[in-house]
Amino acid sequence: MLVSFRWLQELCPVDADVAEVARRLSLAGLEVEAIEEKGANLAGVVIAEIRAKSPHPKRDKLTLVTVFDGEDELQVICGAPNVPEPGGRVLFARAGAVLPNGMEIGLRKIAGVESNGMICSEAELEIGTDAAGIFVVDPGTDALPGTSVADALDLHDVILDIGLTPNRPDCLGHVGIARELGVLFGQGFKPRKAAGPRRSFAAAGAFQAGEPTSKLAPLWDNESEAVDTPKLPAISLEIADGDRCPRYGAALVSGVRIAPSPFWLRYRLHNLGLRALSNVVDATNLILLEWGHPIHAFDLARLAGPKVVVRRAAEGEKMATLDEVERRFTEDDLLICDANGPVAVAGVMGGRDTEIRDETSDVLIECAYFNPRSIRRTSRRLGLHTDSSHRFERGVDPGAVPRVLASASSLIAELGAGAAATTAIDRIAKPIEQTSIRFRPARAAQLLGTPVSKEESFDILESLGCRVAPEGDEALIAEVPSWRPDLRREVDLIEEVARVRGYEEIPTAVPRVHPSEAGTSGLLKFVDRLREAAMASGLYEAVNYGFVSIDDLRKARVSTDAVPLANPLSEERSVMRTSLLPGLTAAATRAQRRGATEVRLFELARTFRPTNETLPRESSVLAITLAGEHAGWIGGEQSFDLYDGKGVIQAILSRAFGRAPKLTIGEVPSFLHPKRSAIVTLASRPIGFVGEIHPDVGDDLELVGRVIYAELDVELLYALSEELGPMQARGLPKYPAVTRDIAMLVRDEFSAGEIADALRDAAKGLAESVRLFDLYRGDQMPDGHRSLAFRVTYRDPEGTLTDKRVDKVHASLAKLAGDRFEATIR
Repeated sequence: MLVSFRWLQELCPVDADVAEVARRLSLAGLEVEAIEEKGANLAGVVIAEIRAKSPHPKRDKLTLVTVFDGEDELQVICGAPNVPEPGGRVLFARAGAVLPNGMEIGLRKIAGVESNGMICSEAELEIGTDAAGIFVVDPGTDALPGTSVADALDLHDVILDIGLTPNRPDCLGHVGIARELGVLFGQGFKPRKAAGPRRSFAAAGAFQAGEPTSKLAPLWDNESEAVDTPKLPAISLEIADGDRCPRYGAALVSGVRIAPSPFWLRYRLHNLGLRALSNVVDATNLILLEWGHPIHAFDLARLAGPKVVVRRAAEGEKMATLDEVERRFTEDDLLICDANGPVAVAGVMGGRDTEIRDETSDVLIECAYFNPRSIRRTSRRLGLHTDSSHRFERGVDPGAVPRVLASASSLIAELGAGAAATTAIDRIAKPIEQTSIRFRPARAAQLLGTPVSKEESFDILESLGCRVAPEGDEALIAEVPSWRPDLRREVDLIEEVARVRGYEEIPTAVPRVHPSEAGTSGLLKFVDRLREAAMASGLYEAVNYGFVSIDDLRKARVSTDAVPLANPLSEERSVMRTSLLPGLTAAATRAQRRGATEVRLFELARTFRPTNETLPRESSVLAITLAGEHAGWIGGEQSFDLYDGKGVIQAILSRAFGRAPKLTIGEVPSFLHPKRSAIVTLASRPIGFVGEIHPDVGDDLELVGRVIYAELDVELLYALSEELGPMQARGLPKYPAVTRDIAMLVRDEFSAGEIADALRDAAKGLAESVRLFDLYRGDQMPDGHRSLAFRVTYRDPEGTLTDKRVDKVHASLAKLAGDRFEATIR
């Protein structure tokens, strides 16, 4: 939230500079993320008086202007259509000045005529958004030529960018931040009363008799001139749903003239991130920024009928909002209506048909308190997040309605030269009970680890706006103010005491650790070992949300029988994931689209499946994704394939517990390519799968290129590690090895792995390894056959092998291949 330091000082003057204020706010939990000084970057820009003007001799749309900058008369060429007559004053950048946008002003010729400086618009000086013409100084501004523009227009301010947490809606306005300053600097704070308008009228004829009203006049500091009551339609109010709208107020301002706002108001809104529109609309925005309480202005002449009704929508009811979009509502949406139908979405946005226009004369001001949950649901369903809904869905101050109405009606009357009604509708449909909390200083001391006295606690809670009364000798009863909906429990008050005292006052102490007798579980240690092995194998860990959308699961061809969330963050995070595939491949794609050419990711996380029990079934999974291209063996780049996935899995499992997995042909998930995937086995047991993602799935998930994906069952791996025992280190061999190659022609139905295992078993313990090093298919091979070549490494741990012994064993392997696999030895 953007906050004006100058405005804060107007509301609650404190004897501290902006740096100290920012420090104190940050330490109290209102983090000041950035500080920007305004008006300090306009050196060389001054007030200048127009002395003469004439058309440019060669360019029709340009004007030769003579200005006096307090020192000299200078000739300037201006292309704006609104150059004032002689005597008018403008904002002039002298030669050598540097504008906020980085433009350096100098002497230059335009169509053969020299221009000495520049007459500026407010957009060029970044003091507003109007770029249609130059800034013409208001005749009432008391500033001589040569006066710095920052001094003449009073531009000096400092803007604080405060990062608010959702539990502090009271600080979504300058009054709330000023109240916080008063507490932190120990000087208290009282909101100033609205200065009454110069003109007012009795509203007896404007509000129907019998409606509960509250007089606004006592909230005004000065007497106002009474004018004749204008002829206005009598207005009444009906709140059909008191649970959704416990309090609703309305005030009237008559005879306003719609016009641009004065510069001070436009400048303040600009600094705080809002665009100026007209005096009435800008007034509502200023009230929003001051009080943190949204209001809305209706054109009274465009409201049909004498009654304003706050009710829930009929199913399918429609209305066009201020953004020119026709909205369709459900029975769960709260609307503000007139006799013809809805005129505003309560707490979210007004309607197009009753907006303030140039011809508006009479304004009805709405100020209400709506149920936060109701506003949040409507805002999310409509996809319409506004400054208004942002505050209402967090909780505004219901007790501030009369004061906000008084401020709003007075300000609009002043800016629009209108008259404000002296009374207003203020209907409380459902009283909002104040929360009372029992506070025990002893409990606070126990939680904070430092002594907390009853007297200090009393003073701090009272400074926060609580009504505090003692309860015996050991406790206090604090009635929470209406602007603090976040204070609900004793621990909330304890946190407030710690915050106001200063978190830095809490002593730092290292807590005693009582180790568990059982220690860290074996599964957690195994998971850590897997994680370290994956990183050592060249993979980067990804951490994704455990929530996905049903559409993500459907596109990935994984189970859509998912656990739904009762209160999802969004539609994209509405169910718990049944697979790590959608999140991990999406992370890989994001990396590729941001320039990564080689993506190696893994995720160790849980998936969730619904059960008939209270809690879902959770499974721990190690998922791996390889995407993009990597360096090939003989130069160039090549895409990742199945064998790259196999290599990564072998590296991980070999590092984790010293055993290499094998790939076998089997049934794999439907999201994998049927010809480029395999089952991963360890000790002849399936533990997962690896393969290339099917092209159709890749298209649906918008993947980039060929993507390899693998999943391993972590709990099954852990059970196998326990069963197979810890890794056993072997000593270096004492005797040399002997290698022999064996090549054979064999039918395709026999896998290379199956043949290698058989050869190893037939070697009677002498085959240290059997490795496939060549596979050949071609026209010279019979149909359904291929040539396989294996390299067998023989070694006897007890002694040196002789050629005769090796030849005998090797011959038995050839015989086995022929007998068992019908192979032809080549």
